[in-house]
Amino acid sequence: MLRIHDHEDGPAEAGEIALLLQGALTLQEVAERLGISLRHVQGHVDDGSLVAIDVGRGGDRRSLRVLTDDLEGFVKRRRTAVAKAAPFPNALAGRPKPLPANPDYAQRRAARLARRKP
Repeated sequence: MLRIHDHEDGPAEAGEIALLLQGALTLQEVAERLGISLRHVQGHVDDGSLVAIDVGRGGDRRSLRVLTDDLEGFVKRRRTAVAKAAPFPNALAGRPKPLPANPDYAQRRAARLARRKP
């Protein structure tokens, strides 16, 4: 746990800003956890779908961190339902039947003619 406050020798007093971070991950760590590229994570941060905190100094070079709570929220929002992930049943119906392992000329010709549009 990271605790940031003005006084190093004691707890934060009233009126001081205390920031408690349960866990902050770099963008590279986020990419590794999600199994995607760093550039993909940066794209999610840039479009606002993944919340990041800039802990860098100045505007020239950003040093971004993602809180574990924000990462969990991102994953929950991006989770697809089982019905959406299932293949389309109609897509298989229109496909031609496969040829036997070693089709002869007549079988190949019949399959070719069946693919032609009337």
